[in-house]
Amino acid sequence: MRHVPRLGAIVVAILLIGSACSDDGGAADPGPSVEGGVDATISLEVLDGDLVGGSRQEDIDIGDSVEVIVSGNSDDQVHIHGYDRYVDLVDGEGSVSFDALIPGTFEIELEASGRLLIRMTVS
Repeated sequence: MRHVPRLGAIVVAILLIGSACSDDGGAADPGPSVEGGVDATISLEVLDGDLVGGSRQEDIDIGDSVEVIVSGNSDDQVHIHGYDRYVDLVDGEGSVSFDALIPGTFEIELEASGRLLIRMTVS
């Protein structure tokens, strides 16, 4: 029975090490990317509430660091669904970066008007 407390301590140590290395049980963290460059840039020009060139599809590799850059004359906010990231536009310009860790197809839209700008597929 002397080994039970030592075994308990070993199990606790393993659990602590494992939790420090885990990623929230598999939940993807779409937080800001670490410095080191951007893998994919999505440029959007929005004039008078419409995307120049029309709505389109953007394909992103899972794990890529993505930057969304918006320019134009819109005072609306751009929303990246699924990642819950927003581009606050100041004088029609703004950007946001994130890591594409959630697979699927997501709409990027003008928030107030609900106007679809692009569909982004992460796979």
